[in-house]
Amino acid sequence: MNSSNSPKVGVSVVVIGRNEGERLERCLRSIGLANWGRCRHELIYVDSRSTDSSVTLAQKLGASVLILDDVSPCAAKARNLGWKAALGQYVLFLDGDTELHADFVLHALRTLSEPNLCAAWGHRRESRPQQSLYTKLLDLDWIYPTGRTLYFGGDVLVRRTALAQVDGFDPTLNAGEEPELCARLRAAGWEIEHIDVPMTQHDLAINSFRAYWLRAYRSGMAYAEVAQRMRVRGDVLWQHESRRDFHHGVLFTASPVVLLASAWLDPALAMTLVALALLNLIRTAQRCAWKAPGQHLLCAQYAVHAHFQKIPALFGQIKWRQAARQDFEIPLVDYKQDTASEISIKAVLVRALLPLAWCQRVLVQRWLRAWSLARLQEGIGRQVDPSNVILGSIELHGTRNIHFGRSALIYPGVYLETQGKGSITLGDGVVLSRGVHIVAFERVVLGQGCMVGEYASIRDANHKLDAKSTRHSGHISQPVDIGPNVWIGRGASVLMGASIGADSVVAANAVLTKPIGAQQIVGGVPAKSLHQSPSLT
Repeated sequence: MNSSNSPKVGVSVVVIGRNEGERLERCLRSIGLANWGRCRHELIYVDSRSTDSSVTLAQKLGASVLILDDVSPCAAKARNLGWKAALGQYVLFLDGDTELHADFVLHALRTLSEPNLCAAWGHRRESRPQQSLYTKLLDLDWIYPTGRTLYFGGDVLVRRTALAQVDGFDPTLNAGEEPELCARLRAAGWEIEHIDVPMTQHDLAINSFRAYWLRAYRSGMAYAEVAQRMRVRGDVLWQHESRRDFHHGVLFTASPVVLLASAWLDPALAMTLVALALLNLIRTAQRCAWKAPGQHLLCAQYAVHAHFQKIPALFGQIKWRQAARQDFEIPLVDYKQDTASEISIKAVLVRALLPLAWCQRVLVQRWLRAWSLARLQEGIGRQVDPSNVILGSIELHGTRNIHFGRSALIYPGVYLETQGKGSITLGDGVVLSRGVHIVAFERVVLGQGCMVGEYASIRDANHKLDAKSTRHSGHISQPVDIGPNVWIGRGASVLMGASIGADSVVAANAVLTKPIGAQQIVGGVPAKSLHQSPSLT
């Protein structure tokens, strides 16, 4: 490697990194092994507060080391520190997890002989695409059409004069700093060329869903922030992509709920939606087939990835918009950090899902309550006052001779059955908790303000005993009348012939088979008086 303080340095190689370890060593050695021809070059390594031996390693391999001593390090700040210290006419930016192709620099220098070009970049591919399915799919993300482009990525050869003209990268960006720089370069009249030659081998080292998710989440933040800046500037960069990713992210995030709802409403509709989704995946696989010719399975997997990654990207966009509204800085999201890191996938998911949780609570739940009330009204065939709150579906059986008052609160899983001339009447303000069973062959009445605990059972009939078939022997019944302001505890059973006076309490798991008066507390099997209710004494 030639390193010189001479002003005749042609190319300054600026490598940025943080805790890259062996990847950094491979990167620096590849620079030394590259074909430089007669071009003199210098090597600058900018370290973002690594905790491993990266600095010592870079010094041992002959690099000039600069330390980015910043509490919020990012690639933009590191690259600015590097190129501003560079002496070369051109600056070759590399990430510390890449390996330079031996012939790229000479190809790029020939391309930049055109005076209107400020930058040239080639093909970046993964060095170990088989290390995981995530890396195998993300390898295809690096494949772009060649020719004039709107932006370049982290590996690129750039004229130093062009960088100086626009003052380099924007240090306020944690991600998306390269496209934002390119927009300013293009506004200054420069053009960018993607040349059809190998440039670098990259090592994503993504071996977990967590790292995959965080990388897409960070990309979503970059899309949102850069797109907003371009919108203000009047540049087309990422405008369509940002809107598309946001809308697709919302659609894909909501798709499980939509599919379940459609399956509940109309199974044929659900099948149609599934068929449309499969057709969309097939279309995407066909459109990206040029990236992996003849590899049909890989193209199908890539199609799933192309759509699924919109979900974490959506959460990234939402996070950035939230930060922009509340004017706070988002810390760097490093998808290569270890599992003991401060930012975990669970924490990211919780923060990102808060807006969706609000939508589910405020919008979806209200819709489901209205839907449950409509189903109940259709099921019993009579008007149900809209003041009643139905939190979930009610299971109805028999003649459905059921009458509701006002302002009832009915939890999911309630079972109501009437047979023959039997009827169930619920007074105003009744509360039926989850799993309550009420069966009436003659009459069950709950007075105003009654509360029935979870999985309690109220039945006004018993089977007749028959030696041949109890099941088919018929029923005997007596009305069950429950007065106002009665509290029936969890798991209690109120059976045929029982009646309950006002303001009484039936303890949890009690079995009541006889009438009790007002203001009584009963419990046990069978239920017996415990003491008088203090409610009205």
